[in-house]
Amino acid sequence: MFQNTIQREVSAEGIGLHTGVFGHVRLLPAPADRGIVFRRTDLDDFPIEASGRNVARVSYATSLMKQGVLLSTTEHLLAAIYSSGIDNIFIDIDSIEVPILDGSAEPFLQLLDQAGVRRLRRRRRHGGPATNRNRGFAGYLSAAAGSCPHLLF
Repeated sequence: MFQNTIQREVSAEGIGLHTGVFGHVRLLPAPADRGIVFRRTDLDDFPIEASGRNVARVSYATSLMKQGVLLSTTEHLLAAIYSSGIDNIFIDIDSIEVPILDGSAEPFLQLLDQAGVRRLRRRRRHGGPATNRNRGFAGYLSAAAGSCPHLLF
């Protein structure tokens, strides 16, 4: 099996459920072996990899933190990315929290459908997105499912 990214850029905007802060999220193609990487555009594109080592909290929302930089409510977007078979993607966000949209993963799945999937010329090193280069990501997905039990992996 080969690694995948998205074909074209897509974006959404909305408010964060827990902070009430308005934010924009933009999904962009990423090269092979990059994994799923959030980039806080409000903080000079500070990267936060979707990795088990960066999971900070899973109470009411799944939060990632790297070097003290927090990103909250990632679970619905990450569930949609995983469900779409995407291994590599950049997620530019200008807020501390992913917009909640309608409260489910569905709007993110629709965005990813609009973006399309592009197969990369690099084989997956493991079974799929949950176990690719970001070791511990499968544990992260379990944590995300725990904080959002209506999602099935």
